[in-house]
Amino acid sequence: MGAVMGFCQLSIFAGFAIYLPELFPTRLRSTGTSFCYNVGRFIAASGPFTLGALQQWLADRAIGGLAATATQAAKDAAKLDAFRDAACWISGIYILALFLIPFLRETKGQPLPEDEPLKA
Repeated sequence: MGAVMGFCQLSIFAGFAIYLPELFPTRLRSTGTSFCYNVGRFIAASGPFTLGALQQWLADRAIGGLAATATQAAKDAAKLDAFRDAACWISGIYILALFLIPFLRETKGQPLPEDEPLKA
């Protein structure tokens, strides 16, 4: 599964190289593309913290729902299930992105920004 995961994780960067430069005029193309690319990295940096907080919240709720006589193995299993649930919720951002793709600006057949006439 490592190859499949690597393909899925790295394929998005190919889209950045194709799609983002066409959104900016030539004089801003490198800066605009770098800004978009790196802002995503800063936002993604919050992912591990969000995953940890969500996992802890789900684990507390799962353990609280167990009987008072629950064994440590049952509590550990509840924590593992909470981690799985948290990972599924966090990965939901990719599902959201798939639904947003059709609403992105289409650049096929459009003039590049520097080819547009100047507005007075």
